[in-house]
Amino acid sequence: MRHELRMRVIKWSRFIILIVVLEIVMGMHASTAKAYVDPDMPGNLLRGRTIILDPGHGGKDPGAKGLIAQEDQINLAVALDLRQWLKAGGAHVKMTWERPGQIPSSKKYRVRQRVNWINQTGGTVLIDIHCNSAGPQWRGPQTFYWQGKDSYYLAHDIQKELQYFTHTKRSVARIDQYVLRYVHMPAANVELGFISNPQEEKLLLSSQYQRELSWYIFLGIEQWLLKGRLPVHVLQSPPPGHLLIPN
Repeated sequence: MRHELRMRVIKWSRFIILIVVLEIVMGMHASTAKAYVDPDMPGNLLRGRTIILDPGHGGKDPGAKGLIAQEDQINLAVALDLRQWLKAGGAHVKMTWERPGQIPSSKKYRVRQRVNWINQTGGTVLIDIHCNSAGPQWRGPQTFYWQGKDSYYLAHDIQKELQYFTHTKRSVARIDQYVLRYVHMPAANVELGFISNPQEEKLLLSSQYQRELSWYIFLGIEQWLLKGRLPVHVLQSPPPGHLLIPN
């Protein structure tokens, strides 16, 4: 009888210990998830800043196509994640479009109309989000700008973070893109990666990778907003002379 009672006590003790361990593990997992979704960052760091996000393409113009995905789907997913980070930092965020189907599949969102809307927002900065496409051997994110010190440093700071995250050797570069050319604010075009590369396409379709990409883009934007308007001689990494075009 005593032996049987002892065995019952041992079984119950083990069960209780198991429950406690599970609660601890689940609690740690929940707190980690909460910290990831809602990071502990100053909520007023970007207050007074209006960030415009333009997920490229949409509607009748889905952009580049990979083996599985369409570019506009990835552009929008990353832009929505980026909006969350920016809002958590206190910024006001506006998007050219923000949900699937908002641009009808029968209608092409005219780039000129998009630029006109962007210029009417009074935004502090524009982030244009795209996926690249070329041969299947190419990979890695890259950030572009058109002209001006502010736009260069914006692109530079974003690309620096993406280099750290993805280990890409791609550097900031100039591009003559309609949106970047005609918006009336500092602007950068972030090419998230090559949808034409099967391995990178799978990454770009991963919600975890999208979230991480958006985090590092956010860090680059944040750094630029805090230092980007200092005089050139104060900045630590002045751009090469042949890339710098005065405003």
